[in-house]
Amino acid sequence: MKIKTLFKTIFCAGLVLTLVLYLCHLYGNYIEKTQEPITGYTYNGFKEKSNYKSSNTILITYKSKQYALHTGDRILDKIKSGYFPKLYYSSKTDYLFFEGDYLPVGYAQAALIFTFIFSGIGTLIWRQQLDDDISKM
Repeated sequence: MKIKTLFKTIFCAGLVLTLVLYLCHLYGNYIEKTQEPITGYTYNGFKEKSNYKSSNTILITYKSKQYALHTGDRILDKIKSGYFPKLYYSSKTDYLFFEGDYLPVGYAQAALIFTFIFSGIGTLIWRQQLDDDISKM
């Protein structure tokens, strides 16, 4: 495989990943706009993250099923201050999520930025050897 082909493949895969992530974000927005926030759930407390690599966990019981919602500090701070954000439920995926938290658009943006930067820098670095085999990288 040529180096040029490798970068084209990575670029296309990155664009596909970005598209999938953005469509998931749009699906979460669709659920929020077409459904009412759920009621009839029980808040069972939270577990704060133990280190910077983990996330906070909010424990919710809805329709006799226990859900552990992983979320960041922003939503946990709201809950601690007494404001509980709206909850939505996706019946297709059996997924419970806070408003605006189905799949933040930042994931799609990060994938797109990485795709352009990695492919662009890689092409600049190996621009003289783009027609060489990948084993010569």
